[in-house]
Amino acid sequence: MKNYKSDDQTAEQLIGLGYSGDAAGHSHEKPLLICDVDEVVLHLVDPFVEVLQERGYVLKDHSFRLTGNIFDARTGREASQEEVSVGLTQLFEEQSRRQHIVDGVVENLNRLSEAVDIVFLTNMPHEFGDIRRAYLAEQGLEFPLVTNGRSKVPAIHTMQAHCQHRVGFIDDTPKNLEQVRDHAKDVHLFHFMANQKFRDLAGTIEGVSFSSGSWIETSTNIRATLAP
Repeated sequence: MKNYKSDDQTAEQLIGLGYSGDAAGHSHEKPLLICDVDEVVLHLVDPFVEVLQERGYVLKDHSFRLTGNIFDARTGREASQEEVSVGLTQLFEEQSRRQHIVDGVVENLNRLSEAVDIVFLTNMPHEFGDIRRAYLAEQGLEFPLVTNGRSKVPAIHTMQAHCQHRVGFIDDTPKNLEQVRDHAKDVHLFHFMANQKFRDLAGTIEGVSFSSGSWIETSTNIRATLAP
């Protein structure tokens, strides 16, 4: 089994929320849903396409990835990883005006929170975490948020150690779901992708309970799985 390294800044945030490396401290009295943000709670693909167009690039959505799908609109040259990262940094800097809330997520997550605890775990540069926390709170989503820069497995291990009930993980990215499937036992997996083209490109992900772009369907299924 691969030993994923913990992100130090992520670990510090978890400690700040009352988690520790073992089961001491904070303990969940309800089932736990660990929830991604981009393309699950906030749109990412469409606003990122806008950023790319403004910077002179185009996204060709022929596979489920960003790097390798982005090209200079004038020359056709494939964008480098650095150029993709610069565009993503701009998006995260401007997220509160560009990344709109996914339809139905606010009411359905808040209703779901009556039966399960919810923690956001989002892969993004740590320096933009406070912008995201404030923006989500303004939209009515006042759940703890942890930023992460590496695999999500170590953070999920930590949170799982503090929950004696069922634990679920919802994410848009097949790689994240597959890593958790392979390296975190007894976590229920859910795939959500607001962008239908990319959801279709993700294909079937082994071990995932369902794949959806509807929060009405998703909240119903998560509640039935985690808090039947």
